[in-house]
Amino acid sequence: MRLFIATLGTETSTFASFPTGIDDFKVQLWSEGDIASKPASPWSAPAQHWLERGKAEGWEVIESLHAFASPAGLTVRRDYEAMRERILSDLAAAGPVDAVLMFLHGAMVAEGYDDCEGDLVARMRAQVGPKTRIGIELDLHAHMDATIVDAADLIVIYKTYPHIDHTERADDLFTLMKRTLAGEIDPVMGLFDCKTMGLFPTTMEGPMIAFTQSLYDGEGVGKIVSLSLNHGFPWADVPLAGAKMLAVADGDQAAADAAARDYGERFYRIRAEATLPFTPFEEAIEEAKIKGDKPLLIADTSDQTGSGAPGDTTHVLRAFVEAGIRNAAIAPLWDPSAVAICFKVGEGARLPMRIGGKFEPHSGPPFDAEVEVLLLKRDAYQDHLPGERIAIGDIAVVRVEGIEILLTTHRTNLYSLSLLTLHGISFDDKQVVSIKNLYKHKDLFVENTRRQLFVATPGTSNPDWTALPFTRLPRPMWPLDPDPLGLDG
Repeated sequence: MRLFIATLGTETSTFASFPTGIDDFKVQLWSEGDIASKPASPWSAPAQHWLERGKAEGWEVIESLHAFASPAGLTVRRDYEAMRERILSDLAAAGPVDAVLMFLHGAMVAEGYDDCEGDLVARMRAQVGPKTRIGIELDLHAHMDATIVDAADLIVIYKTYPHIDHTERADDLFTLMKRTLAGEIDPVMGLFDCKTMGLFPTTMEGPMIAFTQSLYDGEGVGKIVSLSLNHGFPWADVPLAGAKMLAVADGDQAAADAAARDYGERFYRIRAEATLPFTPFEEAIEEAKIKGDKPLLIADTSDQTGSGAPGDTTHVLRAFVEAGIRNAAIAPLWDPSAVAICFKVGEGARLPMRIGGKFEPHSGPPFDAEVEVLLLKRDAYQDHLPGERIAIGDIAVVRVEGIEILLTTHRTNLYSLSLLTLHGISFDDKQVVSIKNLYKHKDLFVENTRRQLFVATPGTSNPDWTALPFTRLPRPMWPLDPDPLGLDG
């Protein structure tokens, strides 16, 4: 068997004003045909797993481009087209292949392309013809419609949010592809539009835990071989947005369609209870003033880079200072110029500095203060899953009026407590800690916080959907419309 593998992805916020270009991919993941040489990370791991399994099967594995960028605004058209054409030209040069496996995000939007993944896979299908099998792994915060479903043979989507199952789903996809190539199954896919948008964590107390388990339990029952809920990415104003339920069946389109509708309607009925709740900013600061036996955790959700925000706002820092909160920490805050200044003066230096608020219209205002440089580190990282590391660039830890701030040169979220512990920031002795995250941290802080708040701070990724200037979103769409499927009665 001859297997072709590639990776291309970013998560696009159409409300972010700063574009995504090739240089942004080269910061996070860029491999021209040698993915095994890259550190294991959430972006490299799927292709690395396919490479390992393919070789173990004795298959010939042909690699193309592997590229992934942090979430931001629209991808520059010429850059998307260049990466797309690189993958397609590599596939053409490879000659006939039995299968293609690609790791794509699913919510990549470029200038002139609402659906980069659908565009790429449709062009690939036209190029290879009907016999070559195409399998795709997607992030669950994807956009989907018939374009990608019709062009691919198999699609498998993460089941977990926070995302900790990228390698497991890559393994599922490889196994399904292996069975397909062996003639054991003949996959067909059904897609159901749940007409819902929002954020639906799978580990939060509530119905998503049981619903997610039902997806695992339903695989292998009857003709169904795979079930995936695509949650959708809510900060994208595109016509194919919204949650969709995907079912893959063995040779039975009616079974796939019925399962997609069945599980999609089950999700729809729990959507309100499953939605991540948000705390108003002012209310969160009032609670932060209260000292407790454990720290309060504030998730600065509107400026977290995982949704395309810049990660450099100072609203929380300013609120802490104005509220008299001093025993606190803020991490991470993206400010390459501030980090460069800190390296220039060295650890222990004290100087006036402008922090944050520099990059785009949603970033401001900056915060001007006297800072003390506590720690500097080149090529820093944080740990993720076992064996995985996430590069965060050069970092500086500074103190401002008793508040410790981790400044980075790479835009990042907190993926593990090592973002703090590896860089000299203690946690347990703080009154309050603020992190620029949405939800992926939640399970990390269950035991060592008195409470976790998901706070609707000012910023690019406002979780108040009614406040976002949607003009192209398909309607009706819950929660903007009360009951699009008419099932609440």
